Amino acid sequence: MVIYNGPVGEPVENPNESFIKDIFFNKNDEYWKQGSGDSCFEIEGCNECLIFFYDEPYGFFIMSHPDYLVPFNKNIEVNTIEHLVGGEPMKIPTCSYVSRNEAYKIIKQFILTKKIPGFINWVELYDIEFDYGF
Repeated sequence: MVIYNGPVGEPVENPNESFIKDIFFNKNDEYWKQGSGDSCFEIEGCNECLIFFYDEPYGFFIMSHPDYLVPFNKNIEVNTIEHLVGGEPMKIPTCSYVSRNEAYKIIKQFILTKKIPGFINWVELYDIEFDYGF
């Protein structure tokens, strides 16, 4: 079973392809400023889940939990962005954002294989040098 937990509303069990595409291709910045400010996909029998949200103009931030693994693009200058998660500011390095297309592919692959996909370079969030506010 796959469960989608969005920033608002009840969890959605086994969301279909069009529901998932709608999240990644049609939800704008305002959607991600509601409620908890983040979403996640959980898969029954899988020890990790993928937490994600969107920030205009950067794209999607995706993080594997509990390992705190995030996409890392060494070709993007590292700046720090704040996104409210649960009402608290979470600081994110710009090098960890991915496009709508990449985010959709990551989630789709995760749902199919129950693993974070290898076509993206993943690193532990706090191994990246940025102002994470601790």
